[in-house]
Amino acid sequence: MNVEILRSTVSDNYFFLIADEQGRAALIDPIDGEQAVEFVKRHGYELKLLLNTHFHPDHVGGNQTVLQAFPEARVIAGSGDAPVIDQQFGGAGQRGVDETVSGGDEVQLGQVVLEVIDTPGHTPGHISFRVEHHLFSGDTIFVGGAGNCRFGGDPAILFETFRDVLRELPPETVFYPGHDYAVRNAQFLLSIEAEHPETMSVLEEAKAAADDERLMQTTLGRERTYNAFMRFDDPKLKQALAAGFGEQLQASRELSDSEEEAVFRCVRSLRNNW
Repeated sequence: MNVEILRSTVSDNYFFLIADEQGRAALIDPIDGEQAVEFVKRHGYELKLLLNTHFHPDHVGGNQTVLQAFPEARVIAGSGDAPVIDQQFGGAGQRGVDETVSGGDEVQLGQVVLEVIDTPGHTPGHISFRVEHHLFSGDTIFVGGAGNCRFGGDPAILFETFRDVLRELPPETVFYPGHDYAVRNAQFLLSIEAEHPETMSVLEEAKAAADDERLMQTTLGRERTYNAFMRFDDPKLKQALAAGFGEQLQASRELSDSEEEAVFRCVRSLRNNW
């Protein structure tokens, strides 16, 4: 399997192309439709699928441009977010979702089989796609961060996704986020734990990646060592929050069903306002 990382020219998004050995390809969240079309044609791929992780315009906005160039491609999205995607493309000559999927389903791309994983929280029906040790995670998790919950999301559900899904995947899993917020996220994390060595290391790597205009990537295993959204049960993180942000932590407790959720909510709230 081949994975191509594409940096949008019309937004701060990244999107992705995967292909089997015969060149049969899928585009994941191709917000920059013109760039996506040009890339597919220049490299001679046979575009079969267009996969959307969620309904936000900066992930589905390139659909129609891609479909005009490759009308035979099928659009696949999660069953929870598909109705909203269809609403956005309700005009004449536009196409919505051709096939809906849910967690546990599989998507066939030639010789490649992608597992669908439910990862709600950023949106109600957000999904991710996993193949081998690659996770195409949309806006669920970022290097040093997590998706916001401002536009249809729910922090309690996002917490459950981190606790029950992301932390259970193999640590060697490399994830492909829809944005690169690594520098800002690391700086934010250091505002909570100023001397955290792994965060400082990530920050330096993220700055170098940004200078090279390439996507900063890590594994889920590495994220578990420093990303506060993955460390909701870490006593050191809880201690740092209690010492520096006690009022916010207490407010989060009043909204949460557990202390772990309260830590997660507190970090999400702090990041919203940072």
